[in-house]
Amino acid sequence: MKHFYFHLRLRTTGKIILCGILLAGCMIMSGCRKEPAKKPQAGPSTAETMINGVTGHTAVKAGQKARETIDRVKAQQNQDLQDALEP
Repeated sequence: MKHFYFHLRLRTTGKIILCGILLAGCMIMSGCRKEPAKKPQAGPSTAETMINGVTGHTAVKAGQKARETIDRVKAQQNQDLQDALEP
């Protein structure tokens, strides 16, 4: 009976060692190096964002951008219409 427990312990130890070798091999193959830290993107500060929101500056800029887009599309449609009407 004593021989059986020794054999069981030997098999368990072998499995642990085999798993360790397998894990080390996977880490080496996958390139276990540290990724470079990403630099935070510079954006408006929290105070600036709050001020823009309270004063409506953000909404005004969005409206201006929408107006420019509408004007550009309208000019293109007018040009296409003029081209279609001319013989």
